[in-house]
Amino acid sequence: MMDRSHYRKLLEADLVRWLEKGWIGTEGAGHIRAELAAAPQASSRLPALFAGIGTICLALAVAAFVAANWDAIPRPAKLAGIAVLLLGAHGFAAAMAARGREGIADLATMFATLVFVSGMSLVGQMYHLPVDWAGGALLIAIGALAAAWICGSRASLVAGAIAAITWLAWIGDPPRPTLAETAIALALLALTAGHVLRRTSLAGRWIVLLQASAVYGWLFAALLEARYTLSSSDMEFAVLPAFAGLGAVLVAWGRVLASRAGRLAGDTGEGAARLAGSADTYGLLLLAGTALLSLVLGFFDALDKGVAARDLLSVWPLWLTLVLALAGLALMFARASGDQAAQALAGAVLLMLACPLALIMAPEARVVLAALVLGAMVATSAAGSLGDNRGWSATGNVGIAAALFFLLYVTVGSLLGQSVFFLVAGIVLVTVAIVAARRMRRQRAGTATGDNT
Repeated sequence: MMDRSHYRKLLEADLVRWLEKGWIGTEGAGHIRAELAAAPQASSRLPALFAGIGTICLALAVAAFVAANWDAIPRPAKLAGIAVLLLGAHGFAAAMAARGREGIADLATMFATLVFVSGMSLVGQMYHLPVDWAGGALLIAIGALAAAWICGSRASLVAGAIAAITWLAWIGDPPRPTLAETAIALALLALTAGHVLRRTSLAGRWIVLLQASAVYGWLFAALLEARYTLSSSDMEFAVLPAFAGLGAVLVAWGRVLASRAGRLAGDTGEGAARLAGSADTYGLLLLAGTALLSLVLGFFDALDKGVAARDLLSVWPLWLTLVLALAGLALMFARASGDQAAQALAGAVLLMLACPLALIMAPEARVVLAALVLGAMVATSAAGSLGDNRGWSATGNVGIAAALFFLLYVTVGSLLGQSVFFLVAGIVLVTVAIVAARRMRRQRAGTATGDNT
């Protein structure tokens, strides 16, 4: 994803060209420049960042003070003190919100949420909370999400989503959810997603995507646990393609829905468009992670011969995820007519999606697996270069480096093997670089020709 300064330079160049061609007037260009100048700079967010860190420190100070004086503070004083802090923080937040100071109100609500979490952890010891940590996490999630919705707090939303993920982790070993637990998990996810659509933020979007991944993995693992008797190693093999499919779904449908979501009116449309854009980035990172993990497992682990690959791939949610991913990729490729960056990204997603499937279907074909992983990372880097997207380029470059260093480590016993492997890898990378450079020159030449006509 390109940074704001680079985006401003590109838009300024477009404004100059539009003025020359007469597409907009001087007054319209002046309005656009004024809006750009009024947009918040990255440095203007530093005070809010420092204030947020300071608020967390204040809440931790309260928790540490109560813990340090646990025996000296009477039980009624502990309960009354936490209640006073909660009511005072929420009252201050309401007063600030009424004056239009939403940033201060959000910080006050976050402080109240952290005090509530500390109170549950400390005072809850008097009421046997340590024997039911999952129940405590669920109560914290409900309280934090209630504060997020009532007060419109983005920070409390993050705390509530983290508590919801923690609750899933505590009740998911082994994952055997009841109908009520499944309904609660989906309801918590709906509450966090709905809040992000109304009051979007980068942290909120990413934590919601992480929560969605946790719920998906939890339900998928529960289905495997109920249907098969799998070891922890075999469970890794089975879950990998599921998360790869989820990543492909997020990338493909995130890109497809990003433009359409922006057509919705108000904050919901903006929130939906930004959530779709974040899903694109998050899904690509999830795919890269599953591809690299597949490479590691392919060299260091072995699929239990007693568990057939067809059994691991016969779970219907996996196939549903793969069908949704392929449908989204097909639509994404069809809409990317002439967009070489999007086409390269679609190819990279397909290669990364194939990595865990190749690991399961042919666990001994390590050379094929290594070639798929390297090809996927090279395609991702190429897509970033073609589309001037630093996020894609960084993901691909880091993935290439990680894969090459890992393969160097596992082939260290054979110098001849290293020589042949890196010779082939070098030829492939140089060839891809030459082809990408030629395509970029042709694209620039075509753009220049179009501007001169």
